[in-house]
Amino acid sequence: MDTPDSIDIPSRIGRSLVETFGTLLSLDIQPADIEPPTGSGVQRMVGTINFAGQITGIFNLQVTVDFGRVMAAARRGQAASADAADRDARDLIAEITRTVGGDLQSALNDAGHACLLTTPSIAAGTDFTIRSLSMDRFERRAFQCADHLVVAEVGLKWTSSADGGLAAGSPETASRMPEADLETLAGMDFKAQLSAAAIDVFHTLHALTLTPTEGVDAADPEGVRAVAWVCFAGDATGIVSVHVPGDLARIMAAGKLGVDPEKVEGEEEIRDLMGEIGNILGGNLTSALTATGLRCALAPASCIAGSDVTIESLDLERYERCTFACEGRTVVVGMGLKVSDLVTAAPAAAKDIHDKAGETQAGLPGSRPPAAGRAPAPPQGQPLSAIPARAAGEASPAASAPEDLGLEILLDIPMELTVELGRTKLPIRDLLKLSPGAAVKLAKFEGEPVDILANDVLIARGEVVVRKERYGIRITEITSRLERLKGLR
Repeated sequence: MDTPDSIDIPSRIGRSLVETFGTLLSLDIQPADIEPPTGSGVQRMVGTINFAGQITGIFNLQVTVDFGRVMAAARRGQAASADAADRDARDLIAEITRTVGGDLQSALNDAGHACLLTTPSIAAGTDFTIRSLSMDRFERRAFQCADHLVVAEVGLKWTSSADGGLAAGSPETASRMPEADLETLAGMDFKAQLSAAAIDVFHTLHALTLTPTEGVDAADPEGVRAVAWVCFAGDATGIVSVHVPGDLARIMAAGKLGVDPEKVEGEEEIRDLMGEIGNILGGNLTSALTATGLRCALAPASCIAGSDVTIESLDLERYERCTFACEGRTVVVGMGLKVSDLVTAAPAAAKDIHDKAGETQAGLPGSRPPAAGRAPAPPQGQPLSAIPARAAGEASPAASAPEDLGLEILLDIPMELTVELGRTKLPIRDLLKLSPGAAVKLAKFEGEPVDILANDVLIARGEVVVRKERYGIRITEITSRLERLKGLR
């Protein structure tokens, strides 16, 4: 098994970025031999995706807003223009972040370090910084496309003795259909649990009282603020975020250190306490989900400090948001969640076990309605802080929307699966000479893996097996998202 230190992360990320920009956008991006700037004071967007499992960590892709618009125009096949919609740019940055992060995930899994990817997030603003806590390895590289600069950051932490309950890289996990106690899952009240957990954490750790202000003051913290968020992946994916005004965060850090607020130097102490709060709230939610039979792994907390920063988490279904008054200031706690559409009801015997586990977790979070009554996803990438909470007992606005069918509608669509032993090129004259019994030399050696294609796109590789005069294929490798993307050209 390769150690994480043995993986050439800079080369892997650089190759993925060059190929992805060329494939998706027909833009030439190359490594730049310069020290990446911090970016402070420049209007920019940062795509972020996390790793969860035996390897935890973060991948960030940072571009200026101007270059994001150029990228969006290139994706549409138009000339570069500042008129390209920022929404298109953000979606594109999230897609590239997911693709490059997925390629690194494949390398880690291939090296025997099981991990999963969380849903991507987008941060935007001018004066913010992003930090992921407690990383064992950190890489930061700059790339250039004409006069534009792209910055990529990777932080990884390995815990070989734990994988969050997920053997993420194993064939068993890949083929396992998730099961859960759907009755318990549907009966959860995510918002109530989120609120209760936040109140308890602030009181226990910092002796501060959070007073819910739902319907009274729904404004976000103003001015400089500290934001912590933690993501999780698995049978359910999601995010929990905490927004605290900067001066209140400094008071909290001072109280923890036993010093006056003006003696808190730097931002490390503030990041640590915010990360602690995020980890506790994220762990509370994932514990409730795993009690129903779902399997989730938690990524490390990340922190942002700034005054004009916005955070959007993409590809989620359900969003909840709680606002509180604390010491004359506003604190906001939000969450987003998506449970896999493949989740099915656990067998009766397993359900009894989950029910007993649920008894020890009384009052745990959330609700996810059955598929037929599932609430619709908010607009793609809408910020957690921009989504109003529903009043208690208010019916889901999509309770009768027949078009919300989920992924299940696609599961029975037939796909043509092809196993390719090899390829070769022949001049027409040699092709015309072929007859029964003729041997054709392929561009592969005996024993090499065969290619497995779905609708002519390479999705996996495997080896030929023979059982009782019948041939089959044993899958040995699932191709990365980047390789599948290249197959679409």
